[in-house]
Amino acid sequence: MTDQYLRSTTPDYISGAVYACDGIKDSIVLINGPLGCKFFYGFSAGKCTPRASDLWNIRGATGVSGAMSDTLLRSQYFTGSPHIPATNLRYEDFIFGTAEQLNRAVNDILSLHTWSFLAVIQAPGTSLLGEALEPELAGTAGKAGVPFLYIEAPELSANMDIGYDRTVVSILEKFRKKGSRSAARKRPSVNVFGLHRYRRHLEGDADELRRLLSLCGADVHCMVCSDCSLDELACLDDADANILLEPECCAETGRYLKEHSDLPLIDIGFIPVGPDLTEVFVRKICAALGTDPAEAAADIEQTRARIYYHTARWTAGRGFPQDICYTAEGEASLLYAFADYLTGYLGLKPGALQVNYRKCPKNGLAKLENLLKESGYPEAVSKDITAVNNAILLGSANTIAHVLLCNDNVFGIETMCPSSGFIDVVPKTYIGCRGALMLLEQVINGIRLLKAWE
Repeated sequence: MTDQYLRSTTPDYISGAVYACDGIKDSIVLINGPLGCKFFYGFSAGKCTPRASDLWNIRGATGVSGAMSDTLLRSQYFTGSPHIPATNLRYEDFIFGTAEQLNRAVNDILSLHTWSFLAVIQAPGTSLLGEALEPELAGTAGKAGVPFLYIEAPELSANMDIGYDRTVVSILEKFRKKGSRSAARKRPSVNVFGLHRYRRHLEGDADELRRLLSLCGADVHCMVCSDCSLDELACLDDADANILLEPECCAETGRYLKEHSDLPLIDIGFIPVGPDLTEVFVRKICAALGTDPAEAAADIEQTRARIYYHTARWTAGRGFPQDICYTAEGEASLLYAFADYLTGYLGLKPGALQVNYRKCPKNGLAKLENLLKESGYPEAVSKDITAVNNAILLGSANTIAHVLLCNDNVFGIETMCPSSGFIDVVPKTYIGCRGALMLLEQVINGIRLLKAWE
């Protein structure tokens, strides 16, 4: 069994902290470390261009100027990429301390743009120095009037989901204002936890969730750490409920909310992929909020009809070729959602499902194994993903490239970062109703391109 077959490119604890902080609008995440850390943590998510959220929310000339400015490119701390700067520590900094270089970097970065939030994350090497940098950072950020979060990273070998989860809790502990709900509204509103920037199509995912929740008669108050503002985070208690999606990155967040928030907690336990899980998601939300699921159910039925039409047309009613399978990588709860749709609904065989981060608390491995056992493919979670040929592969660009070195008949679908650099002008998603159609489109076309289709 290959638990971590791409160790050098598997996001770690610090990556999760970066994704959580970078999910706040108009934030800046500074890595206190050498230049190499900037490239690993900045480029590992495929973010070598202006941050996508800066472009999602363009409003007038000011927005365009802020999103397109090349001022950051000229800074020594950004080194040509306006995303995730580093303090560019050198040999002597590790001997005499990093405080002086950190102050220079913070002052320079804060002078270039008006940021709403600053996060300073210790790189692996600087974490071992044991410096007390937070008081000094408080003085520098305080003079500029910028809220900040300082993150040590003692568990360097822990995985991305744990780092993300704990960082979200740290952000809530520091910035959430405990208070009563606002006056009654015509429609309930919710906070959504569990989406993050490691997902390949975060913008489309967020849009589809907002659309589904709107059909359920609810508004989104805050997409926590996935394109939300610091003000929205501070006023979380103004919503009517908290929704937890992917359990691997919401375990400690869920415990924190149970202890410190009076809002009802709706623990979904999976990412809604495909019409069946989308219907489960919709009905759970409506039951908890007391809203009518009829409009959302009608939308799901339209999706089912469209899926049936295209599968019947392109497979001539015979189903997908039996010598083709699909493989996928990701957290167990995400693989469960893929398997429920691709195997349980479309009838595709799973070749190998590579579970990343098996040591996450609350991982959905048992649920995934039960689903595969019921479907007749219990061996899928123990196979090596690089040994499966004639397959549709869902994963990161690194994994797709690695598998293509081992096989000659694989069609890759990027579902997580890092990406291959494909530029998405139109927002895409793999969740909800729109995601089910998008994934079906790619599967059908992928199978047509594989040699096995002939």
